[in-house]
Amino acid sequence: MNGLIINILMFGGISFFVFLLFLFMLKREKISEQKFAAFEMSLEELNKEIYLIKKKIKNIDNLPKIEKMEEQVIQLVDNMEKIEEKNIEIINFIQERINDLYVKIKQNKLPDISGDISKNEEEKILSLYKNGYDIEQISRELRIPAGEIELIVKFSDF
Repeated sequence: MNGLIINILMFGGISFFVFLLFLFMLKREKISEQKFAAFEMSLEELNKEIYLIKKKIKNIDNLPKIEKMEEQVIQLVDNMEKIEEKNIEIINFIQERINDLYVKIKQNKLPDISGDISKNEEEKILSLYKNGYDIEQISRELRIPAGEIELIVKFSDF
């Protein structure tokens, strides 16, 4: 009987040892899983950082292209400014010519360009203009070209 008790105690001891070994292995596996999860997270963060770095490098590669485009834009702006200056000169010249013609018309040195329009129609035009009608409305109302109406209004001391 002593042998049987010893065998049972040995079997129980070995079983207990195997059970403790099993628990120890479960705990180690859980710790390993946690470490692998942390490792996966750090790999994911590294991949994100690598992606951002590649994107920045690509932008740096595009920097010379952007600088070239900026130079072209500056050149276009300079050209536009030159064109604007020329246009201002032309507008000033035209304005001077119009003013000269206006003065000559007022001094009756040029023939009256509203010769086709009677004084009665001219008075109607000025009356409508004073009452708030615009040039297009007057043109439609009286069936007179808008250019002639504009000249009459412009030269009538408004």
